[in-house]
Amino acid sequence: MPSKILYDTRTNEILRCQPEPHGSASLPSDEALYRSARVPENDKQYMKVTIIDDDILTRQAQKELRINNGNAIKKPKIKLNVSDTQLDSTVSTITTINVEIVDTIDSDEFTSVPILVEDARIDISITDNQGDQDIDLTNVGIYTIKCEGDRFRNTPQVQVEVI
Repeated sequence: MPSKILYDTRTNEILRCQPEPHGSASLPSDEALYRSARVPENDKQYMKVTIIDDDILTRQAQKELRINNGNAIKKPKIKLNVSDTQLDSTVSTITTINVEIVDTIDSDEFTSVPILVEDARIDISITDNQGDQDIDLTNVGIYTIKCEGDRFRNTPQVQVEVI
């Protein structure tokens, strides 16, 4: 079943996504989407709609899709790996974070990807949709490493244990 997406043309932000109701009702009107998204009257001129074939709601659309040239397309996906998931602190506390970006389009230009190691942010440089960086995890414990932000449709995380 299709869904109708309302987005702001100034930012391409997806404001609302409503699927076609079950039964004989059709997709919601543009005006219904404006009301549902609480769009002020003077901002309606900046709003557009697009229709997709998937049956999804706003939160899922915002998480998985982006607007490009008036069409809703999937956001890129990130693959996150580390060279070692367990480190012996008497040998080495260095692991390498590997990042790969997939499902991109020609106009995508990623120069860095923000990664959180616990609460510390690291920007990993990206070339040809890939990048890596060594990190030194000096304290014994379990570290969670994850991608920050909403540019990607997934936010994988990995754990490294230092013993």
